[in-house]
Amino acid sequence: MRLPPALAASATPRIIELLGPPPARVLELGFAGIHAEPLRLAGFEVTVVEPDPAHFARARERAGEALAAMPDVDFDAAVAPDGADLTDVHAARVLLVARDGSVTERR
Repeated sequence: MRLPPALAASATPRIIELLGPPPARVLELGFAGIHAEPLRLAGFEVTVVEPDPAHFARARERAGEALAAMPDVDFDAAVAPDGADLTDVHAARVLLVARDGSVTERR
């Protein structure tokens, strides 16, 4: 089950805080691009992956570009909903957004 957009967006400041200073390559997975623009404005290089076809068009609207499948690329960090399938994610750090909007880090 997806987080409501307002709740997901409320996590963006904490995500930016945990990422630390840019530059960094960041993967946004499963949020339909909601974090992409603020992360780019903060100086991060962002790749948006939205595997859910029901939300893919919205991801492209928000992010300008989105992928439907995980690229074979290494990222400095990934941002994903808690419980997301991270099997194909290659990231040094993973920030998970919980159902209450809190953010935790997994290395």
